[in-house]
Amino acid sequence: MRWTPQGLAEAAGGRLRRAGTRAIAGAFIDSRTPRAEGLFVPIVAARDGHDFIAAAHAAGASATLIAAGRPLPEGELTVVEVDDTLAGLSALGRSARAGISGPVVTISGSNGKTTTRAFVQAAVGAGFDPVLCTRGNFNNHLGLPLTLVDAPHEPAAAVLELGMSAPGENDHLASVAAPTVHVITSIALEHLEFMGSLAAIAAAEAEPIAHLRPRADGGEAALLVVPGDEPSLLPHLPPRADASPRVLRFGDPKAALGGPLDIEILAVEVGPRTRAVLGLRSAGGVERLEISLRTFGAHNARNAAAAIAVARHLGLPLPAVVEALEAVEPVGDRGRLRELGGHLIIADCYNANPGSMVAALDSLALLRAGRRGPLIAVLGDMLELGPDEAELHAEIGRRAAALGIDALLGVGPRSAHTVTAARAAGLGDVAWLELDAVDEAVAWLGARLPPDQAGGAALFKASRGVRLERVVDGLAETR
Repeated sequence: MRWTPQGLAEAAGGRLRRAGTRAIAGAFIDSRTPRAEGLFVPIVAARDGHDFIAAAHAAGASATLIAAGRPLPEGELTVVEVDDTLAGLSALGRSARAGISGPVVTISGSNGKTTTRAFVQAAVGAGFDPVLCTRGNFNNHLGLPLTLVDAPHEPAAAVLELGMSAPGENDHLASVAAPTVHVITSIALEHLEFMGSLAAIAAAEAEPIAHLRPRADGGEAALLVVPGDEPSLLPHLPPRADASPRVLRFGDPKAALGGPLDIEILAVEVGPRTRAVLGLRSAGGVERLEISLRTFGAHNARNAAAAIAVARHLGLPLPAVVEALEAVEPVGDRGRLRELGGHLIIADCYNANPGSMVAALDSLALLRAGRRGPLIAVLGDMLELGPDEAELHAEIGRRAAALGIDALLGVGPRSAHTVTAARAAGLGDVAWLELDAVDEAVAWLGARLPPDQAGGAALFKASRGVRLERVVDGLAETR
């Protein structure tokens, strides 16, 4: 977003205290990572951002917000006074959103948000240019408005990820984003320390539905894309006969609730590429669509199905959409594949909860048909699960044993419950290590994945705080 000094004041709902002479484009909140000619927004939290206005100016800022009653900073900065700087940032996000006449897609859910965001961005890009998209993990009350005011400054469409850890957060984010399309990827146990129950999680992930609206340019009606095999979402969905929002459902047809799905996942083959056969239902029947994804795991067929639903609603050409989806690379360590010494390494170290752990283990087990070596799970702690964390970790161990995983290494104090339960359920080759025992973990893996006996596969999965990628990197250094 680009502003004049007066335009910035109006968009922020504030008062222009001083008009500078430099252009203003985009915004930032950390003086250590400035944006040239950007707006510095001083947030008052553990530290008072007003103390860093001078540093932000020296680093290239051309404008700043200040809270009411604060002294006018020195320099040639444009200065806009607002009642509250965080509220001012949200107002700027809403103003930038109002300037997007094309589709605005928001994405919530317990698992798969970031990969689905990448898929939807690729799909929407087949018909709209440029597409504004969430950067990195900018999916909260600060990151969302910062994304909206960022380049490209005149987007034809936007794809925005919404992240929550408490009730009401998605409601606020969606009030800023004002989506024309909303995607719910999944409902699973997450942030139980703050959420309390699966029902509360489903209600929170469904909060954006109330903010859906048709496109301002007179395009398509509002759309809601949801997993059609998720019972906890049913109380939050509009009646299927209701014309607004339109509802498209995806998922496993054998588990469908309340009638046929719009996008069916008919078959999935897991390997170096995830191959899926989707069924696209219409009045004329079911059209089969085959897709080959670079992202690992059967669960990514569901994420791709959600993106296909968005593309169909927008009337985008499916051949171009499929080509775009097949080119999407894993985002960070979310199902990234590597070959090390003839063994397949699956780095899924960015986040974890019971639902995503089960999905990853299920996909690891599906590799059995195509791999002659051992299947190994390196599982770290799942965080923020509240008082039931011991049993939830134990369930993962039992799942690994039931799937016939050959060996399991637990990393971190909570994963001791995973290892104990796996051993009790009959998985013989198990071990447990402390969080920082990286060298020991690498040695344990090296003994089970020798370079002269290729064909094994190892899954690395944990919450971000475990930093399990250290073990992946350590193993790579030995090959």
